[in-house]
Amino acid sequence: MKANLTLVTPERQAEIKEAWNLIAEKKPSLRKKEVFKVMRALGMAPTEHEWKEMWTKMEPVHGKVEFHGFSHARAPRPGIGAPAKIQEAFELFDSERKQYFDANDLDRVMRSLNEHLTMDQIKDMILEVDCQGDYRINRDEFLDMMAT
Repeated sequence: MKANLTLVTPERQAEIKEAWNLIAEKKPSLRKKEVFKVMRALGMAPTEHEWKEMWTKMEPVHGKVEFHGFSHARAPRPGIGAPAKIQEAFELFDSERKQYFDANDLDRVMRSLNEHLTMDQIKDMILEVDCQGDYRINRDEFLDMMAT
């Protein structure tokens, strides 16, 4: 079974810090409403339940959190209860319900979006997400990609 850990790339960590600094304006800690603004700036849209869980993980003190607490509180990894849109997106690629999609499936979807890529470009896209090296994107790999 795959561990429930999502590694944050240095680029993503820089984005997180930049969004924090934009909202914080040199303040050492932020209130709940401000932290939510940072999350929205990062493209995150947690459900109310996810937001409550994340806020608790940030370990607020007197209603505020510091960057360290924010940056280490991870959004729940999508899974069985993942938002319907993420599940639908995976199923768009995995139209045959194989529990994975490959270069041909990705090519089909890209062409339906009027994006005509070479097979080498398609394979490069697959390899960016493929953790197992099998030239397939399974549900876990897809959800990990969507969570970052």
